[in-house]
Amino acid sequence: MRKKMIFLVILIMTINLDSLGFPSHREKETYQQNRVQNRHGQASRKLLNFSGLVKDWDGNPVSKAVVVLPELGKTTETDSQGRFKFDRLPRGRYHLEVYAPGFLDYSSDPFVLDEDKYAFEIVLMKKLSEEIVVTATRTPKIYAETPTKTELISRREIEMKVAANLAEALYQTTGVRVENDCQNCNFTQVRINGMEGKYTQILIDSSPVVSAMTGVYGLEQIPSEMLERIEIVKGGGSALYGGNAIAGVINVLTKEPQENMTIVKAHQEAIAGKPFTDFGFRSSLVSQNLNTKAYLFASYKRREPIDLNDDAFSELGLLSNTSFGLNFFNYFPSVEGKLKTSFYRIFEERRGGNLFDKPPHEADTAEWIKTDQLAFSSEWAHSLSDKFFYNLSWAVIEAKRNTYYGSHQDPNAYGETKNPLFFFNSQCNYQRGAHVLTLGFQWKRDKIKDKALGYNRVIDQVYNESGIFLQDDFKLGNVFSILTGLRINHHTAIDHLIITPRLSILVNLVKDLSFRTSFSTGFRAPQVFDEDLHIEQVGGGGLMINNSPGLKEERSYSFYSGFDYGRQKGRTLIQFSIEGFFNRLLNTFILQEVERIERARVLERINGAGSKVYGFSMDVGLAYGQGFSFASGWTFQRSLLDEPEPRFQSREFFRTPNIYGYSSLNWENPRILSLNLTMEYTGKMKAPHYAGYILEDRLETTSPFWVVNLKAQRKIRLSEAAQINIFLGIENMLDSYQKDLDKGVDRDSGYIYGPAKPRTFYAGAEFSF
Repeated sequence: MRKKMIFLVILIMTINLDSLGFPSHREKETYQQNRVQNRHGQASRKLLNFSGLVKDWDGNPVSKAVVVLPELGKTTETDSQGRFKFDRLPRGRYHLEVYAPGFLDYSSDPFVLDEDKYAFEIVLMKKLSEEIVVTATRTPKIYAETPTKTELISRREIEMKVAANLAEALYQTTGVRVENDCQNCNFTQVRINGMEGKYTQILIDSSPVVSAMTGVYGLEQIPSEMLERIEIVKGGGSALYGGNAIAGVINVLTKEPQENMTIVKAHQEAIAGKPFTDFGFRSSLVSQNLNTKAYLFASYKRREPIDLNDDAFSELGLLSNTSFGLNFFNYFPSVEGKLKTSFYRIFEERRGGNLFDKPPHEADTAEWIKTDQLAFSSEWAHSLSDKFFYNLSWAVIEAKRNTYYGSHQDPNAYGETKNPLFFFNSQCNYQRGAHVLTLGFQWKRDKIKDKALGYNRVIDQVYNESGIFLQDDFKLGNVFSILTGLRINHHTAIDHLIITPRLSILVNLVKDLSFRTSFSTGFRAPQVFDEDLHIEQVGGGGLMINNSPGLKEERSYSFYSGFDYGRQKGRTLIQFSIEGFFNRLLNTFILQEVERIERARVLERINGAGSKVYGFSMDVGLAYGQGFSFASGWTFQRSLLDEPEPRFQSREFFRTPNIYGYSSLNWENPRILSLNLTMEYTGKMKAPHYAGYILEDRLETTSPFWVVNLKAQRKIRLSEAAQINIFLGIENMLDSYQKDLDKGVDRDSGYIYGPAKPRTFYAGAEFSF
């Protein structure tokens, strides 16, 4: 009986436990299998986050761009930093479409989203009709509506060239040549359509603050960190910018930041086995409401002296450059005004010759220049209404340098120069119907005090230049635009007023084809201090230049006409332009020798009969999206004096080839690397060669040069906000360099032509965050 009771209790408990739902062994296995399947199912249904950045080709963020995810019908808009984000997206295969005013529509390649993505980068191409330029009219204006042709060098192009300074940034620009003019100190000048550098006005933020003294070495002293973009207008520009704007205007535009970012650069070159080091720093700060912005830059460069022909004298001299600066912007929305304040300082020391471990006067030959520039500027831009706005700006530059230009251990060849400069500009703009009327006044005070006791030269002069200009920018529909202007100039070196008119016409013949023609004038005052006062060592002596009594100003008349074709279809861009030019110079300055003194030749600058420069240039460009682009530009010209110059009886401009140009091929793949292949050609030209190393003066005909450069780079995204750009390359792969350099202490240091550097290897990295 007892056993029966125990069995009954066990049976009841078993039944009750089953009713309570405890699983059997088979049920446990089934439960474990279902649990695993549910876990996988939940993973497959996990929602993902996707974010990225939209920017233009120059790396600037694009705000208010519409980003579309067509497969899900989702849309978002980029913020002020160009960033966008999609939340809670299922796994799948997608593509993006982006639409932004002023840019071509964008459609990405398909991609698979199987995890969170936080750094999807989109680069938009600007429409041809939306490029903004300021140099041609002194007002921001869409390039497609500007009657005056303007060449643009963007920040992206500057970085593609691995440019360390302004001189290198100007390479590979149609009609523009940068040349090294001294074997000792390596001073450079830029030629526009073959005309010497002194005929080109260099502006910084539209202000003519690069003087005759600072312009001698200025092209290499202005660091690339200071550059945001460069605009070049060819032909006489004195109607807006005063004296010296005969060949054209180069406007260096500094950066107004659009996002918070810091970039640190390290760049190392090996030039004929000798090092060149370049460190750069750029930092942009932008307030949340975009009303306050600041941009800080700093740069350090150093090059060791390089001897290329084994004579113990340098061809590329010692160079040390430290630069830094700040741009500060503040927008006042209550009054629709913007204030910009800037400063920069450039300190440079360079030396060429030999015996670099000794003081300059103990060397056999030395050209030593120690330069210090400190600049402050400010601009106020104010819109009083939709039709009336004005701006006021000023700039002050305090420039000084200590020099030694001497040979044979001459203790008296030291010099000192001080060059304070002040510039003021006021401009009013009023829109009346289809006209934009501009009235402005400019004043520049340029004081020069130069002492070179070893050559018995003391200059202590003040030049004041003022001008009133009037301009009418008239647009008739979308077909016809005409720009007229007139400036009345007064210069203390000239005893009469100078009137410089201009006229430019734009006709949009069809949708993709336009015609531009222009007439402009320029002048150059007969100042005593000029680039010519850079003392070149020739046969162990110097060259000195004086002005003849009654020297007149040079005058120029420029004519430019050409066609521009540009078509964009989808992600493909095709561009072609051809332009003819004719520049007429009157009272051309030429040099004649008047006497010889100890260790120097004395030359006198006189007015010649005149000269002319004429020819044509053409450009072609092709781009397919971000991945492939090709560009090529060539210039064919003649540069002739009306009468032969007195020294060599030549009518041809010296150091000016009849043919020169470039071609560039670029391929980009963000997942692999980017490659850039460029070629530059410089044709034959006439170059004077003075006695010293050679027995007597003679006029040489140089050989042509082909310079081939190759660059590779790879961008690696480290996080959503940080990336590193690694680059390396070879400049002048064929080592195309001058073969007949003079040697020794009595060499003609001015007899140098062709590429600025021999074969050069470089590598570097940029870290941005």
